[in-house]
Amino acid sequence: METEVHAFLDNLETSESTRMAYANDLRVFLTFLDGFQEQTPAPEDINTQQVAAFLKAESKQGRRKSTLIRRLATLKYFRKYLVQEGLLPLNSFSVQDEEIQQVIEEIPHERSQKCLNQDQIDVLLAIIDSSPRPRALRDRAILMLLLETGLSVGDLTALDLNDLDLHTGRFHLNLIGKGDVWLELGQAKDAVKSYLEEGRPDLMLEPGEPALFISQMDGRLSRQGVWQILNHWGRKLHPPISLSPRILRHTAVLRMSKTGYSTAEIQLRLGHRNPISTRALIRRLQADCLDQL
Repeated sequence: METEVHAFLDNLETSESTRMAYANDLRVFLTFLDGFQEQTPAPEDINTQQVAAFLKAESKQGRRKSTLIRRLATLKYFRKYLVQEGLLPLNSFSVQDEEIQQVIEEIPHERSQKCLNQDQIDVLLAIIDSSPRPRALRDRAILMLLLETGLSVGDLTALDLNDLDLHTGRFHLNLIGKGDVWLELGQAKDAVKSYLEEGRPDLMLEPGEPALFISQMDGRLSRQGVWQILNHWGRKLHPPISLSPRILRHTAVLRMSKTGYSTAEIQLRLGHRNPISTRALIRRLQADCLDQL
């Protein structure tokens, strides 16, 4: 079915990000079919039974309900294309089929998580530490730096090597309205040092890259890349969570407020223009998450 998938993607008139999302959903579906049946996946495998089995397997992997609904929509559009091309009968499957709807309805609604608790942090770090890949050292440094500072993803990805001073354990930021500031790396120092010494050299394909955090394809790590990294590790927790920069930012705020950081210091790290916003966030997190740490 690889040929049909490539033709479908080439036929799409949409943005590159949407095309990539479709491609990922179909890749996951084909991978499922490869392991679910002995024969090579074919267009006729886009049927009610296979789609329902796929969604059920994804649900057991901890996928969010919204993710499964999106993947079902991708399969619906792919089915429509196959029907138009005469490769699939019109009644192969419907998103309204009882078997498919039952799988969707049985998926519990995911509780919105605002902060990580200490057990989750410890497990996450242990999972990352168990990986032998150089990117794991990068990902641990990112996780620790976000937990320590509450930086925005934009500020994180904008960091260059020359923004670091490991000797003093500080890093440099240029904050809007605040100018140049130096912040403490704190507990993230060792993780950043290990990444620079052992992880980054193996990831770097071209010498001279100024960015602190680089992708596996070389070059500066993007904001989207950070989101994907965090989500990847969050899904390895039990139960899995949709780990995001916002969750880490909130966790960092709560940790800083508990360890004696002033509102002004937290405001500086978060880049808030108004201290009222910072105080309001701290109060809300203390009410919602204080029992988690």
